[in-house]
Amino acid sequence: MLNTVWMSYCRKGYKIAEQVLSLLSVSSLFIGFTGFFRAYIASLLFGMAPSISACLVVFLITFSIYSLDSIVDMDKDTTNMPERQKVLSERKRLFLLCSLAAYFLAGLILLQSKPFALPIIFLPFAANAFYATKVPMLNFRLKDIPIIKNVVVAVAWGLTCTLLPAAYMINPPDMKTLGTIFYFMLMMTFIAAVLYDVRDVKGDEEMGVRTIPVILGTRKTTAILLALNSMLLPLLALVNGEIQLLMAGLILYGYVYIYYFRVRRNPVILDLFVDGKCIFASVLFIIFL
Repeated sequence: MLNTVWMSYCRKGYKIAEQVLSLLSVSSLFIGFTGFFRAYIASLLFGMAPSISACLVVFLITFSIYSLDSIVDMDKDTTNMPERQKVLSERKRLFLLCSLAAYFLAGLILLQSKPFALPIIFLPFAANAFYATKVPMLNFRLKDIPIIKNVVVAVAWGLTCTLLPAAYMINPPDMKTLGTIFYFMLMMTFIAAVLYDVRDVKGDEEMGVRTIPVILGTRKTTAILLALNSMLLPLLALVNGEIQLLMAGLILYGYVYIYYFRVRRNPVILDLFVDGKCIFASVLFIIFL
């Protein structure tokens, strides 16, 4: 009897948690939080006390960019994430207003604290405009060219999550340290972006979008991602102490979620365990290190 009641509460709790996470994912709030903790992780890798202002700025611009991108790609979401397409289509103006307000607020925070870093927040916006805009007279977007989208996204967010925390350092980092952190953030972002293409493979095929999983298939894509994750291992020789342990944990976790999400899973679970990796790592670092 007690086991039955307990299982019933567990199922209800899981259902509520799934609905909350789904709402955060649909509204781009969750991806915004992951941006906050990516900047937090980058700060830790720099060996500095994380700046809440830097993390908040990354949260705001991440939320803003991904909200705009969701509005632009509503048609593709009809197949890949119908629940998000439904919510966005009913509240398109609200999401657009929130997105613009978030970007404006991020700019105000930087103007007050680190005005010289203001150009950094335009990197993701410029990248998004670069690959999402149709090439004149050719009637196609760079976003639709295989790999281009993933590379541009990874470079833009890798730079943003590296340079903004660095801007808040008392002593600027040397180029070796800056390059190491950027490379780490770049590869993590690229791998996550391709895993989302695995999730979206059905909708991409229907719309004729040629992503890496569409072209190579999920099996070869998984092998490539595992190889890319392995290319992070040499970085462990460049760091030590708690930072080395943090980086090693993230690399090991990368192998786990690449293998698990080699096939399409529940989109909410994908958001939680792929984009949520920096949240988990930050919480564990705070508790145990």
